[in-house]
Amino acid sequence: MLAAMRREASIEVSKLLEASSETLHLTLLSDWGSLDRKIAHMRIQKPGLALSGFVKHVYPDRIQVLGLTEIDYLVSIPREQAEAGLAVYCQKPICAITITRGLDPPDFLMDAARRHGVPVLRTSLMSSVFISRLVRRLEELLSPRATLHGVLVDVLGVGLLLIGRSGVGKSEAALDLILKGHRLVADDIVEVTVRPPDTVWGSALEMHQHHMEIRGMGILNITHLFGVAAVRDNKKIEVVVELSDIQEDDYDRLGTEQQVWPILGVDVPLARIPLRPGRNIASLIEVVARNQLLKYRGHDSAREFQEKINARIAAGARGINIRGTGTIPPRPDVPVAQPRAASQAMPIPEVE
Repeated sequence: MLAAMRREASIEVSKLLEASSETLHLTLLSDWGSLDRKIAHMRIQKPGLALSGFVKHVYPDRIQVLGLTEIDYLVSIPREQAEAGLAVYCQKPICAITITRGLDPPDFLMDAARRHGVPVLRTSLMSSVFISRLVRRLEELLSPRATLHGVLVDVLGVGLLLIGRSGVGKSEAALDLILKGHRLVADDIVEVTVRPPDTVWGSALEMHQHHMEIRGMGILNITHLFGVAAVRDNKKIEVVVELSDIQEDDYDRLGTEQQVWPILGVDVPLARIPLRPGRNIASLIEVVARNQLLKYRGHDSAREFQEKINARIAAGARGINIRGTGTIPPRPDVPVAQPRAASQAMPIPEVE
């Protein structure tokens, strides 16, 4: 069901420019070198002492970010000293240099980058804002990815991945949920990726986005039928819902067993719904989402019910008759009252 995982070990600088130029406000300053240099790490690096020639800890596969401090340092020291430090610094196969705040780079910085073919970019964003956005974007581009067969829906803000054999009724159940006011993320093929810290996100392939296939009706455009409020581009997968033809003795009746379904090494909670004629599957799926919201608030209905049963059993073993549903096991340090013996029974006064 899960397709072969693919991980983008690196991306080219040109791909970053194409995919993120608007959000990162990036422009290309250099007209030399090649933009096929590889970015292989999600983190960035501010050079610091490397500009003075100490390049032992420079990581060329990270984007080098130069802000106001670095530019002021370069223009405040003697030109010969700056050129010497930059010559050693740019000898590293740096993937790209980015200058923030829309600052103009010194001409000797551009000369050093030109001699070694290092691409130079510029952004109008402040360093802190740019770094935050860049790290998030690189996490998306460099994270492990895979495709799987299923339907991803947003139900009450909870991302539910519907899985099951082909033709089991996943798309029909998702369509019922859309009619209830919930939202479609992806149908049939879901592209999943892992984002730190250990969360799985799903989205549709570009060609399939906002479309759904219903047997007997063909391809439906959900946006045109129900409006933009009925779709979303991506969603974190919080529960996997398996629709299957399992027998009654093959699943947990109480729901106390915590089952998971691994996606790209991350365990996602699993709910199994057996299919029977006449069952309202969409309503059951909606209850799964509501139950998950309760768990986020610290309420696990199945576990609480099991604890009540255990408390009643423990109380019965100690000879205590507990009435009602809110049973609490007796404290072990409190002695249990014993019935009076017949010889110790108090006499009942006679009434004249």
